[in-house]
Amino acid sequence: MGPQAKRQSGPCFFPTKTEAELRDQIKRLEELQGFDAQIQELQIALTAIPTKLEATQADLVRVEALLTSERAQLTEAQRYYNEQQSLLEIDENQASNAKTKLSAAKNSKEFVAAQREIEQSKESVTNRQVEIAKLIEAVAAKEKVLEERTGDVKTLRESVDKDSDVARGKSTEIERQIATIKLERDKIAKHVRPDVLKKYGAIRMRRGLAIVAVGNGSCRGCNMNIPPQLYNILQRGTTVEICPYCHRIIYWEEMMKDPATIAAEAAAALLAATAKAAPKPRAKPKAGVKAKAGAKPSAPGA
Repeated sequence: MGPQAKRQSGPCFFPTKTEAELRDQIKRLEELQGFDAQIQELQIALTAIPTKLEATQADLVRVEALLTSERAQLTEAQRYYNEQQSLLEIDENQASNAKTKLSAAKNSKEFVAAQREIEQSKESVTNRQVEIAKLIEAVAAKEKVLEERTGDVKTLRESVDKDSDVARGKSTEIERQIATIKLERDKIAKHVRPDVLKKYGAIRMRRGLAIVAVGNGSCRGCNMNIPPQLYNILQRGTTVEICPYCHRIIYWEEMMKDPATIAAEAAAALLAATAKAAPKPRAKPKAGVKAKAGAKPSAPGA
């Protein structure tokens, strides 16, 4: 064992006049520990509620950001579509003007120039129409996506609102439970000596489990065998001790058993020991065995 194993006893931080007083203090410390464990469990559950809600809210923010992006893309596509429509009108006017110039051409040079302008205008109009057709498809697809995305956001927002209501209800209920348990805990704490209560609180802050039993010479908190001298002190039932290894409050577990239970266990152990020590009855010989063993052989023909 390590250096701590050389210690022969833990520090007694308060003596008691009777075993009954010690039993009372330990019982109340155990009750306090039970209440504190419940409170801790509820506080963990209370802390987990906003964490789960934050994850759902993060999903909502992400989907809303996608929705905003889709709307911006749709607005840009619609702006570009309107721009192309205006340019198409300009191209069509240029084509119309080129036709007028062609009709009014006075020589071959003007005719050729007008003819070239008509061809360029027609090509520009065709290209513009193809671009506009693509834009119409893109805008329609974007509007469909936006409609779906809007529905998703609405559904998710409703879910988040519902979860928020449920979370608030759960939080309120858990806080109510914690307050109720604290009231019961405070009632018990009033009957614990202040120095013991202070020591208990300090140990619980460091170790979580503050008070444990010792059975068969072993601390139930760290599973280490405590020094024999300390074990003898615990069995006297007059002091509260500290485990020299895990530094938790310790007590002899047999001391906290109900007297009737102790008596019943002792009686059962005595009965088992008596039954084990009692001599076993000898087996009776089978009938006729002795006669056969001592009988003389019969004469032939008898």
